[in-house]
Amino acid sequence: MKIGEILELIKTDTPANIAKKADVHLSEKLLRKALKKAGYEYRNSGEKGWYFVGEGDEETVQEQLIYDFVTAGKAKANVITTNINKEPINDTNQRSNVGIKRGKEQVKQANEQSAPTIERTNVIRKRSSFDMDVELMKELKIQAIIHDRTVYELVESAVRHYLAELKGK
Repeated sequence: MKIGEILELIKTDTPANIAKKADVHLSEKLLRKALKKAGYEYRNSGEKGWYFVGEGDEETVQEQLIYDFVTAGKAKANVITTNINKEPINDTNQRSNVGIKRGKEQVKQANEQSAPTIERTNVIRKRSSFDMDVELMKELKIQAIIHDRTVYELVESAVRHYLAELKGK
């Protein structure tokens, strides 16, 4: 959500209520901190409200996403940065003999070939915990490095492919 949109909402609603909205995905505290980091301050005296005191052009700042100013700490924004140029993952039943050195070389080559396109998507996630074969987890981590993705992205993609396969049968 853009800073300008949030500032418009704040005129008629409290930051606490805005933070609770489904399309913001931030706590009230993170929302306030992000606004301050973007160059805004809240004034209690005179006409109450958020005022731009930062450097640069206010219109440019208002066009930026609030998530660009969120600092990850204990509470993290529920925004996932996703790499659009994803390669399909390998079949998990196949074993790869990729060493870490070779994996680093492949990552370096992939980065040189094309710069990934980054897009922000709001995804509601549920944390899960499960046991996995140690060797399978090692292979998963290696593949995540090779493909410049996170482990949870690979697992999520594999589960999606598997569920789609089950539905197709």
